[in-house]
Amino acid sequence: MPVKVNSIAEDLLNDSKLYDKIIKENAHKFSPEFTEKILGLNIVTRADLQESLQHTNEVVSDQMSKVTDDKGRTYILHIEWQSTDDPAMVNRMLGYRTMLRRKYNLPVRQYVVFLARPKSSMSYAIDEEHLKFQYHLIALQQYDYKIFLNSSIPEQKLMAIFGNFENRAPVEVIKDILLGIEKDADGELNAARYRQQLRGLVQLRKLTTHFKIAMGIVGTFKVEKDPFYQQGRREERAKAKKEKKEIALEIALEIALKLKMKGMLVEDISELTGLSIEQIQVLG
Repeated sequence: MPVKVNSIAEDLLNDSKLYDKIIKENAHKFSPEFTEKILGLNIVTRADLQESLQHTNEVVSDQMSKVTDDKGRTYILHIEWQSTDDPAMVNRMLGYRTMLRRKYNLPVRQYVVFLARPKSSMSYAIDEEHLKFQYHLIALQQYDYKIFLNSSIPEQKLMAIFGNFENRAPVEVIKDILLGIEKDADGELNAARYRQQLRGLVQLRKLTTHFKIAMGIVGTFKVEKDPFYQQGRREERAKAKKEKKEIALEIALEIALKLKMKGMLVEDISELTGLSIEQIQVLG
């Protein structure tokens, strides 16, 4: 049965919303380190700005900050996270820039961080009569994943999934990310949340199968420490013990009945089977 185009488009939209949600949730944690190591900006002060810009219609951006760098320059730092190629991106960025300059009356530096592939086909410049415009287009897969993995910030470790794996197998990289999360997360609940976020992010690089294998290699992520896991294990053991006792009782009762029918004394049957005399007397 052919897949409907509308269904594919809807899946892509849902995936895009998922990545946007995860990135936005974590950006405030990893942004300073990311800004320095990837964008090459040494920010001294930063004040996050509201993400919506009011114009004729409200426009919502991914990340905006008023910053001052180590050279004393103050400007608006605008970052968009992009999981798909958008032919209209250059016009969107020009629109953002116009509104930001008008609202804050400051220079603007703009970056689009592309997550999906090593290279994006999006246009990043306009060069026409009376208008020259350009923003920075950065594909994370051109950067060594260790830049992100070596961070002590779990939110930045997650971004390693979008880096360049070099010659390492995806399973090994994902395993390293998972172990890093386990090490640096503040408690098991946070670690579980990061693992769930990684489960979503791997879909963008089509590494879901590798993620499942890595989960198995890491070996339940020490879930033995998880109270829910421990409770489950106790319940499983108790259930198995109960079932074993029930089976043993059934066998003993069956043997006792046969011996009783052959005329063996109840006391002797009790001694052989371990059943009580009362249990044997009611048989037959």
